[in-house]
Amino acid sequence: MNMMFPKPTKKKRKKHKKSIMQPKGDRRCYLCMLLDGDFTYKPYLEEHHVLFGNTHAFAEAEGLKVNLCLDHHRNGPAAVHNNAKNARILMERAQEVYERTHTREEWMKNVGKNYL
Repeated sequence: MNMMFPKPTKKKRKKHKKSIMQPKGDRRCYLCMLLDGDFTYKPYLEEHHVLFGNTHAFAEAEGLKVNLCLDHHRNGPAAVHNNAKNARILMERAQEVYERTHTREEWMKNVGKNYL
């Protein structure tokens, strides 16, 4: 066996949990529905993890993510990456949904901030 050229090992892929905030395959923008009452299907959506920074992995593991149109995700004044108020709305909703099946203590242990 030649150790100079070891066989490459495959990385284990992380399991991506489906959203607990929005049904799988829902082609509507979460914030369009919530803020504008617009329930139309969008041709292009992006997945947004509601929590960021060191809580991003927790959001992925727990399914705290929604589909957003470009205007509510990255572009313009209403986009959650530009608008703290809209980002906060999603964080509050994420905590509400999470606490339907978990305790506030579990949320605080993982996130460290109460949004409600």
